[in-house]
Amino acid sequence: MTQPPGWPWLIDLYFFLGGIAGAAYVLAAIADNFGSSEDRGLARIGYTLALALAPILGLILIIDLGMPGRFLHMLMVAKPSTAIGEGAITLGPFHFKPYSPMSVGAWGLGIFGAFAAVSTFLSFNERPENLGLRRTLGLVGGLFAFFLAAYTGQLLSATAQPLWMDSRLGGALFLVVAATGAGAMLALILQLREGGPARTLAKLRKTYTWCLILQAVILAAYLWNVSAGTPKTVRALQLLTSGSYALPFWGGAVILGLAIPLILEFRDGFPGGYRRPAGATLTAAAILILLGGFLTKFLIFAAGQALGLTA
Repeated sequence: MTQPPGWPWLIDLYFFLGGIAGAAYVLAAIADNFGSSEDRGLARIGYTLALALAPILGLILIIDLGMPGRFLHMLMVAKPSTAIGEGAITLGPFHFKPYSPMSVGAWGLGIFGAFAAVSTFLSFNERPENLGLRRTLGLVGGLFAFFLAAYTGQLLSATAQPLWMDSRLGGALFLVVAATGAGAMLALILQLREGGPARTLAKLRKTYTWCLILQAVILAAYLWNVSAGTPKTVRALQLLTSGSYALPFWGGAVILGLAIPLILEFRDGFPGGYRRPAGATLTAAAILILLGGFLTKFLIFAAGQALGLTA
């Protein structure tokens, strides 16, 4: 029998924060390359948020592995004679194992962190000659940021766990949850930090609200898709819909995290244009979106692992 991964809550947190970090960088790069001059503050905050989260993600991986040396072994060969496995790519002391999710994740996080650091530095150094370089780096770094935000859902789909393996929508669901959460967090920071340019906040609110609508659609499709899976998957799904996780799922992830934020945003004027300045409504909607996004990922993790651990 295939053993369940038994991932601890720290890895659940890694998946959630990794999605926020990657999506925040992508939104910053979009604002930097395609936004107006008043959107530069949003780009700076997005790059900075990505940079702030990158070392936290690395620390979570180190804690999960038990010691810093194991994390470094994902990137470097400890000794020249160390066997690293067939199919690994080596360059001097560095090695990359495309068949290892941990190696792929460690390298992806490391490269993403480097782009976030340089982009943040350039965003605070507003020299005209730096603009083109920063925008180009934002687009290239956005590829690694997109990977960081999306690969966790695909990683789950590649396992043999019930609820995770019977739907190819897991990657799409986790990606849109990341985009919605990052947009909400950036809007919250922008409002709290500097009041935020009204037009920038309006564009950001429209972005995360459209993402929230897409999240609701994909979540419904995900549930319908896995309901046609194996009997074990159906039992895991029932933990979410009618079992021990039903109350936090329906009450927290769906009602608090999806329905109420949508009601608040539509009440304020989405999608035609916001009729009032961003204030308590944005704050409440952003916090609820973040709560709902975390619960969505956490409960899918929990339901998939709970059945595997008790089967």
